[in-house]
Amino acid sequence: AGGWYDAGDYNKYIVNASYTTGLILAGYEQYPGYALNRRLLDEVMYNLQWSLTMQDPADGGVYHKLTTPEFEAFIKPGACKKPRYVVQKSVTATLDFAASMAQAARIYRDIEDHSSTAAVMVKAAEAAFCWALEHPDALYNQFRMNEQFTPAIQTGAYGDLSAKDDFFWASCELYLTTGNEAYLDKALEYAPEKFTAPTWRDVYGLGVFALLTHNKATPAMKEQLIAFCDSVVSLAGGAPFASSYGNSARDFYWGCLSESCCSNAISLLYGFSQTGNRDYLMQAYHNMDYLLGRNPTGYCYVTGTGSKSPQNPHHRLAATDDIPGPLPGFLVGGPNPARQDGCAYPSDLPDECYLDEVEAYASNEIAINWNATLLHLAIALEELSQLL
Repeated sequence: AGGWYDAGDYNKYIVNASYTTGLILAGYEQYPGYALNRRLLDEVMYNLQWSLTMQDPADGGVYHKLTTPEFEAFIKPGACKKPRYVVQKSVTATLDFAASMAQAARIYRDIEDHSSTAAVMVKAAEAAFCWALEHPDALYNQFRMNEQFTPAIQTGAYGDLSAKDDFFWASCELYLTTGNEAYLDKALEYAPEKFTAPTWRDVYGLGVFALLTHNKATPAMKEQLIAFCDSVVSLAGGAPFASSYGNSARDFYWGCLSESCCSNAISLLYGFSQTGNRDYLMQAYHNMDYLLGRNPTGYCYVTGTGSKSPQNPHHRLAATDDIPGPLPGFLVGGPNPARQDGCAYPSDLPDECYLDEVEAYASNEIAINWNATLLHLAIALEELSQLL
């Protein structure tokens, strides 16, 4: 019970659910305005309670996902009757679980209704971290797993080639929650050589954000973030839409509006918090402008918002709820010239390669991690608007 359906489908994945939780709670700690909405913490707890059930109590390892073998058809969730499988422990799922549990415990332990659950989360996080130390090479490989077991699992893999970034994030969160210097030593052992904006596949940035918020980041981490922000801002020179995002064909790929446009903007705001450089703040606003319609297609890429927004996202819940129109407030993936869905798109131009059709999952799907970036960015910009 509990947990979030991941994207347009009805499956649940620890890696992405933990990343989503981490990004939401990072904003909660960084921007006091988050704290005004307790419903947000209630919603996150709904996912955390499910995540706890994915940990093996015998050894602390965490299963990678809960899934049907193949994606369900476009039917209501209550009509889904295929068996669901708890699939294989992995080091990335276990570390991302450890990070989000430690982070959540730090926040929920001060809330009377959740203090006992917070204590459980700390223990779960530490047990998970111990398992990861003993199984550092247990990366999830769906192809290899399917060679050994039936039925074959064909849903989202959320695989990775390295767990170094996951070790870093988990170490940071455990250090900040427990105060145990051994975790800080581990964080420094796995510290990144440069800053990268966070995505589910690369969570170095979440560890850096946590350390920055609690004034524990090293000078090198701050310098790396500032160098990243400067490089992002430099892309805006002469841009037709005044945004640092969208001026290169490389900006457009599966989930680009979240993983590049939003995530870069969030990183710019952490840079602003460290330097007061208003160029960082303004570019974050310009990236939001791009999402909301100041772009070549004229689409506001958030459902239910503006005069031209997605009406047919790749989202089983919205497509089967017998209510006209999409559920409001979802960010779609955005223009994607790779067009993995095989649909006929209205344009071959990278920044116009978007199709508002249910079948167009390569550009028109929704996902919890994408919405987490939108939520974090929106609340941050609203809170910082007083500085304009």
